[in-house]
Amino acid sequence: MNHSTPVDPPHREPLQPVAPNTAGTGHCANCGATLQGPHCHLCGQPIKGMIRPLSGLTADVVDSVFNLDSRILRTIGPLYFRPGFLTTEYFIGRRVRYVTPFRLFFFLTVIAFLITQIYSEQMGLSASIGNGAKQGAEALATIQAAETPEAVTAQRDLALAGLDAATKNVGLPEEARREIEAARKEIRAQAQERMEFLEKVREAKAKGLPPPVPPEAGSDPGPAVPATGAAPSPPAAADDEPEIVLFNEPWDPKTKPLTISWLPDAGNAKLNQIISTAVKNAKNIRNEPKRFVAAFFGVVPQTLFVLMPLFAVMLKFFYLFKRRYYMEHLIVAIHSHAFLSLSMLVISLLGLARLAFPAAATPLGWLATAATFWIPLYLLLMQRRVYRQNWFMTLFKYSLIGTCYSVLIALAIAVALIISLIVA
Repeated sequence: MNHSTPVDPPHREPLQPVAPNTAGTGHCANCGATLQGPHCHLCGQPIKGMIRPLSGLTADVVDSVFNLDSRILRTIGPLYFRPGFLTTEYFIGRRVRYVTPFRLFFFLTVIAFLITQIYSEQMGLSASIGNGAKQGAEALATIQAAETPEAVTAQRDLALAGLDAATKNVGLPEEARREIEAARKEIRAQAQERMEFLEKVREAKAKGLPPPVPPEAGSDPGPAVPATGAAPSPPAAADDEPEIVLFNEPWDPKTKPLTISWLPDAGNAKLNQIISTAVKNAKNIRNEPKRFVAAFFGVVPQTLFVLMPLFAVMLKFFYLFKRRYYMEHLIVAIHSHAFLSLSMLVISLLGLARLAFPAAATPLGWLATAATFWIPLYLLLMQRRVYRQNWFMTLFKYSLIGTCYSVLIALAIAVALIISLIVA
């Protein structure tokens, strides 16, 4: 038997780390393979690492979240003007040239609701909820508290100047303008009555006579003012506030709380606390409308995120025999909601342009109207192009899907309003 002499394995030099080559040539620092692009084709490691200037890392973070590069320009146009084009491109595999569906929806939703909130504030949506009545009530209380005719005049002029400033907003709704005009007339009348009364008080003092009884303010008797002209005492809290009724039963957080049998005591206590908070915020809407509007716009985007998968389920049900994956219907839903966000953004920008350029208000209004009517037409054309059914079936399913989804949106908005009252 021959015994072979053991042979030591050949000595191999360890691989030396290769410095990354940002130019796209050289070798991968991880596996040593020859690089053919910005990523290694064997192990997948990118050339760019964390050891580089902070500005480059920041740009990558922005790009990873919003994907803000030239693709956004190639995506926005087809999304708005070519119904179903992006969806069909995604299905046949041409994806890298466009922004991914979820990033597109996320980016447009954030921007659209930000601009829409700004537009609503400029239009006086917040101010229209009792703003004129609030300013008028505050001014009247200040005038009634004035001690001399000179003070009444000063408070009257100050209140009228504040109302004049409010009416300079060209986007203020007509209802709010009427409230402010009514408050302006009431302020002038009450100021005149107050000055006449204070003059009578001054004359009575000079003659040693008892002070006159203060006049009534409108239909309600005004608070009694002492002869010294001191500020009237604050009115007592009204006991005749409207009773709150829940499920045909009167509700009060302490005396008549809402009780659900299958909930534990802690759950019922939390439920009544939520109701109490909502009732309190509902009463404060007139005083702080902007807070409520901001809370509402903060809740609506999350509501759309919840509705979008449900919309895809509806598409899956109505197009069951098309044998498409659920993810395909979800892509349709994402692109549809991205278009809705983009439409909301376009309409809000046109509205802001109308406020900024009153001379062009008429053509800009026509464009906003056209953008509004484009929404249902776009969704119909998109459904026809993606699912490729005849017009009769497309219109039939479009009507059913639209009706069902409108009910869902109405319920979602109602829930969003309730949540806004709770968190406002």
